[in-house]
Amino acid sequence: MGFLDRFKKVTDAFEPVPPMGTAEFGTLAGGADRIAVVDCETTGVYNSDRVVEIAIVTLDLDGQIIDKWETLVQPQRDVGASHIHGLTAESVRDAPTFADVAGDVAIRLHGACLAAHNLAFDRRMLVNEYSRLGADLAVLSGLDTLTATRCRLSVACSEHRIPLENAHSALADATATATLLSQVLAGCDQGSPAAAPVGLTRSGRVLRRRDVAVVVLPDPPHIAQLAHALNHDGLKANVLAYLDVLGRAIADLHIDATERAELATWAAELGLGAAQTAQAHRRYLNDLIDAALEDTIVTEAELDALLRVASALGVEPKTVEQRTRPARSTTSTIALASGMSVTFTGDDPMRPRPLLENHATQLGMTVGNNVTKETDVLVVYENDTSSGKATKARSYGLPIITTEQFANAGLGDQIEAEASSVKAKKVVTCPECHATWTVSAKSGERNSRRCDDCSSARPQPKPPSTSAAPTTASPSVETLTCSECGQTWSRERVRGRKPHRCPDCAG
Repeated sequence: MGFLDRFKKVTDAFEPVPPMGTAEFGTLAGGADRIAVVDCETTGVYNSDRVVEIAIVTLDLDGQIIDKWETLVQPQRDVGASHIHGLTAESVRDAPTFADVAGDVAIRLHGACLAAHNLAFDRRMLVNEYSRLGADLAVLSGLDTLTATRCRLSVACSEHRIPLENAHSALADATATATLLSQVLAGCDQGSPAAAPVGLTRSGRVLRRRDVAVVVLPDPPHIAQLAHALNHDGLKANVLAYLDVLGRAIADLHIDATERAELATWAAELGLGAAQTAQAHRRYLNDLIDAALEDTIVTEAELDALLRVASALGVEPKTVEQRTRPARSTTSTIALASGMSVTFTGDDPMRPRPLLENHATQLGMTVGNNVTKETDVLVVYENDTSSGKATKARSYGLPIITTEQFANAGLGDQIEAEASSVKAKKVVTCPECHATWTVSAKSGERNSRRCDDCSSARPQPKPPSTSAAPTTASPSVETLTCSECGQTWSRERVRGRKPHRCPDCAG
């Protein structure tokens, strides 16, 4: 009995996919006698990650569904991002392992032309699973609806009016992809028959998602809520495929050195060079910012997530600061008082700087050359200026007023100033595990510091030797002043040129 014969009696049990014609399906199948539409839900995107659910929807060369098969899979490790696939450790506790179902999967893949939405991802995860069993799965080419539509599955289904309920359930995604394939087949490249391992035992074991108790999942991370709205319009298919993987990888806001290397491998496999990958990272961040700006409000949680994504992807954080500034801008009321520190930026042709500084002196205010953490107010010629002083003032959350407002104000006068509804932040990165967190931009904390976990794991220093040792005088200490921010700091006196910038400004 051939593979197709196994399903002749059950064909009527499935709703047919609108046919595109035997000739078109047959040509693009590249000699295969059927098409196996695959979807894998996984613990992550790296080579060490595992399949937690797999579904295979088999089509004949008329585009009709002749078999649907699905099962949860026990990954023998943590299940990964539950907010993506909706599964927990409890969900897969009694599920078969991939070794248990490898034979059942292989018989459905062998000789079939594989199809998926982002085929590169599903192919890689399946190849890795069989490799762990000492077996080979060869998929030279297949049909990719991502290549044909150049958009996420949910967006493609919406555009083609295809129902997609329970997205990121393997069977729901595979069924929707099968229907989508029939409508976009002309945009797919030709596939070929897959070669799956033969002779593997078929256990027949399955545990379907609907067979396990419904679990209550925690709210997804904020980054996942933003990423859900992303579309990435107008990009090439290989860039979209990479961003699909990247979106899953960045969901925990953490990419360590090993993960960076694996993402670079993903990019290379998709034909992306270093410059293209960097451009894709900038596109991903800008699309996230667009999603955050959709409601014209940027919350503290959104700012935190965006800055940490920028840091993880190696994108300059000022992109986040500049693009979100209008959505974080608000007004506050300040009153000029004697003793306040004021700094000026920009040239007002109607009010020369000496005139403004003289007015400040008459009010009993101190005029500073630079913006520091002790500055009380920045006076600008134009509100939308992006001068270095203005940028720093905004990062510190300082009030900003115009030269006109300042020149016309006296002590105690109430002035409406530009302020920020969400104070600026900066990212601190652990140099060992690459974990990130944000602190106030005004904080003196360094941009790189060991996280609490890595600090607690540091070996304790050896106790001092009890043997007699010559005593040495304590090194002398010198105090230096930063030429950029004006702050002072202390350090041990050493030979050589003295630094002109403090550790914070030097980065």
